[in-house]
This record gives sequence, structure tokens and C-alpha cells, in this order.
Amino acid sequence: MNCKEKKDLTTFVVMLITVDIGNTLIKMGLFEGSRLVKHETFNPQAVEKALDVYSDWSNYSTRSIGIASGAIDANWPKSIKWLTIDSPWPIKISYKTPESIGLDRLLFASAHWLEHRQDLITVVAGSCITYNIVKNDAFIGGAISPGWAMRYKAMHAFTEALPHLVKASETHVVGASTEESMWSGVDTALPLEMSAMIHAMQKETGIKLVIICGGDAKALSNHLKSYIFAPSNNELYALQRIDEYFKSQSIK
Repeated sequence: MNCKEKKDLTTFVVMLITVDIGNTLIKMGLFEGSRLVKHETFNPQAVEKALDVYSDWSNYSTRSIGIASGAIDANWPKSIKWLTIDSPWPIKISYKTPESIGLDRLLFASAHWLEHRQDLITVVAGSCITYNIVKNDAFIGGAISPGWAMRYKAMHAFTEALPHLVKASETHVVGASTEESMWSGVDTALPLEMSAMIHAMQKETGIKLVIICGGDAKALSNHLKSYIFAPSNNELYALQRIDEYFKSQSIK
């Protein structure tokens, strides 16, 4: 960060650092109120680089909030308010095994509920695809299935002949080669599967509002046009929204 950037940052009144330690990436955001003014992304092995940026930003911030999919590196500052299953979430948890809920599921479900204040289904297209239902102000469950990249990795890992592919820029229902058939089986089939799952959940629960987010959400936007797609860096905005809720409830 150069001197001019530091000078600009000193004019901000309220600053918040958000930290999302996911399965494949570390994401950080710097907020002035509800406005994301800076964001950075790191691979999970680049903790030192992330900590350097955090240290730089913390010169201007008043508080920090974070979420982690797994263990938290001991070098992260103790001042960060890490979300846990025991955090004072804005929705009730009506789930048979609350201790096993992925915190990202609760984060997105809670943040979108705070925004809309109505029953909703949040679909997170990340390492796994999760379907998360909030009904009567409570997280009641949903579904979990392998994510986009995981499906390609699984086909390669559990067979001798299939290559390791990634999503294609264009695909067809009928593949004329092994690669094209794999692309069809994932890139074409996955949106159809998600559409069918969402429809089934809506039919069972009566919920109309569906929000899709996560790293692979953009790739789905042309296939699932009838639903709301959250903006990029939605996990950072979700953390900011939870922090605003904590402040409104005087939760420290």
C-alpha cells in the first residue's frame, strides 16, 4: 500500500476487516460501513502474505470478524471475532446435528435472511454444493453434493482412464469424445441437477425466494436465470452483514 492509499484510508470513519478462510482460498475485505473498499485473495499456503495485509489494514480498522472452514492458524490475531456454531446467530438452528453444520452454510443463510427477512433457500456453489433452507426464522437443513471441481477430480481419481478436466467454455448434451462426454456429464448435467433440486425443495417447503452464491455461481448464471445471484465476494459482504447485526444487538 503506497503513501497516497494510506492517506486516503485515514479519512474513513468506521473500518472493518473480514476474513474468510475457505477450503481453497483465503479472502479478506476492508469495509467502510457497508462499502467494500479493498479485497485480497490468497491461496491457503500464503498465510504470511495474508497476515501482512491484515497488519497493514488493521492500522485503520476498529474491529475484525472472520470465519474458517477448518483449523485457524495460530498466527492470526486474537482480536478477530471468529464465528462458531455457538455464536449468537440471527436465526434459530433447527438441525439434528448442529455441531456438524458447515459455518459457511450458516453464514450465507443468516446474512441473506437478514437482508430479506423471509423464508429462503440459499444455494452455495463452492467446493461442495449446499442447499440451505431458512423457514420460520430457522435454519432447518437442506442438502450437500459434490461441487463442480470435485466431480472432475473424483472421475479422474477413481478411474484409470479418465483424464483430469476442468469446466469447459462450451459443452453439448451429447459428447462425441471422452472429454466431451465428461464435460456434458458435469457442465451440462450440473445446472439441470441444481434446477431440479431447487424445484423439489420449493415444492416441499413452499419457499419462493432462492439465492445462489459461491465461487461457481457466475458459471451458473446463464443456466439458472430465474433465481437471484449474489454479487462476487458475497462471503465478505455476508460477514459484514453479520457484524452489523452484532452491533445492532450490542453483541461484542
